[in-house]
Amino acid sequence: MAVYGGRCAISGCAVADILEAAHVTRYLGAHSNPVTNGVLLRTDLHTLYDCGLLGIDPRTLRVMLAPALKGSEYEVFDGTVLRETSPPTARPSREGPQQHLDEVFLPTRQTRSI
Repeated sequence: MAVYGGRCAISGCAVADILEAAHVTRYLGAHSNPVTNGVLLRTDLHTLYDCGLLGIDPRTLRVMLAPALKGSEYEVFDGTVLRETSPPTARPSREGPQQHLDEVFLPTRQTRSI
């Protein structure tokens, strides 16, 4: 919560009751809990991320949406850059979003529809 200023990294929502710390890559025990493997998300965006319908470009930290979300209310977030963190070193590493794209987002977006 603190590194994102209590706001969703994508939407900017500040309602603490609906914000969750999402793992950028799968949770594999305490060693996978560094702050750079986390991002603060609104609960619905966290679910979309976990389902592979939302990804993060590892080079630009911009939101990417699966084709199934085009034309939905989530389309406004396509291309949104993740909020800055304080300190800046708390931002997700490039490896985490890439791993999510390779293992969750890319395979899912080609086969899944809402």
